[in-house]
Amino acid sequence: MLEFNLVTILAEILNFLVFAVALYFLLFKPVVKRMEARAENKEKLLEEAQHMRKDAEEKLTKIEARLADIDAEIEERLQEAYRQAQSERASLIDATHEEASKILKQAESEAAKQQQLEMKELQENLVDTILSISSQILTKTTPEVVHENLIEALTSEIWDLGKRDMRQVRTIRDSLSERTPTVFVNSAKDLTPEQQRSIIRTFSALADSNVNMEIEIEPDLIAGIRVRIGDLVVENSLAMELVELKTDVVSSLEKGIDANQG
Repeated sequence: MLEFNLVTILAEILNFLVFAVALYFLLFKPVVKRMEARAENKEKLLEEAQHMRKDAEEKLTKIEARLADIDAEIEERLQEAYRQAQSERASLIDATHEEASKILKQAESEAAKQQQLEMKELQENLVDTILSISSQILTKTTPEVVHENLIEALTSEIWDLGKRDMRQVRTIRDSLSERTPTVFVNSAKDLTPEQQRSIIRTFSALADSNVNMEIEIEPDLIAGIRVRIGDLVVENSLAMELVELKTDVVSSLEKGIDANQG
């Protein structure tokens, strides 16, 4: 049968209590303190984390608001850039149309000028051709009497000059510095002795001195003569009348073209 020694049991219980108290003070209490310290530290860290999270949320809210403002600002700027681009495009198109219109008008004006020049050149060529043909025909068909009448008309004109304008006559005489002035005659045909004497008498009276005469045949005059003495040149020929006729015809044609263009 088991026997219980009360003293031993009490000693064991006492040893256990001492050991428990020692464990409590030496091990458990420091551990608890450390755990409490850790718990407090964790709580502080948690509070700090919550505070940081709150700050982060506030900053995030601000950032999101700023981003929203930036998006709106970007959209506004894009719209403004689009409107400006549209305005510049419209201005460029208007400027292009205006420049194109100017170029077109200039081209039309140049074309009209070129056409007018070509028309004038064509008219002149046509008139020259007609007059050339007329000159050839007149050269072959003009009677001798026409040549004679033209010479007489020229000498009569010189005699009339002395009657109506003595100032011009004196000017002509002053321009003749030669002792014996020379009369240069271009004639469409040979001059008869009587025609030569008539010309010498007429221009001797004009120069108020005897004159010499040099004659050159010029068939292009068709009929009539051209005379030069000093600074005076007079002509009475069919060629001259054809030139005057050409001037009148060309002038009339140009007036007609201007009237049609107007």
